[in-house]
Amino acid sequence: MNGMVATHDAQKILADFRDHLARHDKPLAFLFGAGTSCAVRIAADGKTQSLIPAVAGLTTLAKTEAIALGGKYAKAWETVEQDCRDNKQDPNIENILSRLRMMISAAGNADTLAGLKRGEIQSLEESVRKSIAKAVTPDLSLVTNFPHRKFARWLAKTSRKKPVEVFTVNYDVLIEHALEIERIPAFDGFVGSYKPFFHPDSLRRVEAAPGSNWTRLWKMHGSVTWRRTEEDGRTRVVRGAPDPNGEMIYPSFQKYDESRQQPYSAFTDRLSRFLEQDDALLVVAGFSFGDEHINNLIFGALENRPRSHVYALQFGELAHEADLIKRAAQRPNMIVISPKTGTIGGRQSMWAPVECPTFMDAVFELKEEATDGGPPLKSGTMKIGDFSCFCDFLESMTVG
Repeated sequence: MNGMVATHDAQKILADFRDHLARHDKPLAFLFGAGTSCAVRIAADGKTQSLIPAVAGLTTLAKTEAIALGGKYAKAWETVEQDCRDNKQDPNIENILSRLRMMISAAGNADTLAGLKRGEIQSLEESVRKSIAKAVTPDLSLVTNFPHRKFARWLAKTSRKKPVEVFTVNYDVLIEHALEIERIPAFDGFVGSYKPFFHPDSLRRVEAAPGSNWTRLWKMHGSVTWRRTEEDGRTRVVRGAPDPNGEMIYPSFQKYDESRQQPYSAFTDRLSRFLEQDDALLVVAGFSFGDEHINNLIFGALENRPRSHVYALQFGELAHEADLIKRAAQRPNMIVISPKTGTIGGRQSMWAPVECPTFMDAVFELKEEATDGGPPLKSGTMKIGDFSCFCDFLESMTVG
């Protein structure tokens, strides 16, 4: 990996991380991506599989449904995929859905884009939404002690001066389910009892929200439980039972129109306000840093707040030339933890192959490989990028 010689001490990094998490006076937030949801696994055909597919799996499901609509829709999908590639975007479900929405906004009633008229583009976009909504609304009775519950139990045992904030780009309700099972009071920006409606003022003013013992949950890309309603000539975003149409699933922060700017712009502002606090700690898990809007908020804040820190827990290994590694190299207060390497203090290096104390058992593995006649070759592997292992790590902090 481009001349990496020195190693990082996994024990020191994890001990520092644990100390950061244990501080009661430190502003703390988490940013969860799709990797946290697909970490929930269930038994199927003699093996295990993710309860909710990752982005690649969702993309495959949505593409299959789109092709089933007919030949013109299959060709349109291929065109949109190529448009994504031409714009140096991964042709995944989120970028495809965003591009379909832009096409709807740009097309007139008589226009044709990607071989589809405006109404047909709307049909394709609706098919994508429904595919996502179906995939992210599984039978939650299939899971019991899943990782999110361990996270919730850790929240229950921590006491802080400021509320813990959880930002998520996931559409599913796994985190809500876990918080409710563990009886953790949470506030998501919606108020009311009959049809809870989004109240943006509660995100801006401290006195308009519950106290610090309530966890904050901000769903930045929408939720299957949201929908828009028209009452007395006013548009409201309300929360209720999961919507099979996925009406309020929005994978980007594009301003489609005035009625759709909320709650997304309010959550963007909330993340920005959190990161502006001195000594803030943001823990990122299951997130691939594929959302440039969120990326810019995080990286910009790290430059302006040198005492704040971001721990980016990565499931897969990152190459030296990866964009996240390059950005972390310019920001000493961003720590990237990958299985084989860590980027700490702006330097990417392998993990030192050393014996570690028991508090690291869930997240660090020391391996030995036989060699021809020589001593065994040792290597260290960090597993904390697996959300399940990370939650085991949190749970170990509350034992004893």
